[in-house]
Amino acid sequence: MIIIVQTVVGTCAGPVSILIDEGRAVKIKLGQTFKDVPEFFVEPFYSIIKAYFEGRIKLIDFPVKLEGTEFLNRVWQQVRKIPYGSVMTYGQVAKIVGTSPRAIGLAMRLNPLPLYIPCHRVIAKKGLGGFGPGLEWKRFLLELEGVLL
Repeated sequence: MIIIVQTVVGTCAGPVSILIDEGRAVKIKLGQTFKDVPEFFVEPFYSIIKAYFEGRIKLIDFPVKLEGTEFLNRVWQQVRKIPYGSVMTYGQVAKIVGTSPRAIGLAMRLNPLPLYIPCHRVIAKKGLGGFGPGLEWKRFLLELEGVLL
């Protein structure tokens, strides 16, 4: 059964919605909700996201169901290691994983679990780079973590 937690926490940037399948997060949306999916209050997802936005925790960690290619999973695992309040460039991540910055950008665009896989912490050599939910969200998340660009 798939259930959803919508508007997990109200932020000045908008709602955070988590799609949950059999007790594991499968997708996170920033700034929007999932259409035609019922809304339920589900723990631990609600409390963890709320605590992150309140600055009480620095690591989003709850059960997930992550599906991707071997390459995507390698990139996502590496990005998950970027500490709270830190950033790496697409090029730095690419060097570690053994690929190109462009491939890292594609992997970030395909990330189904932003916040859990903190792709907002991956930036361009000069500037923010891209972010699926929008650069306003990326700036907001980096500022929340104390990153000054």
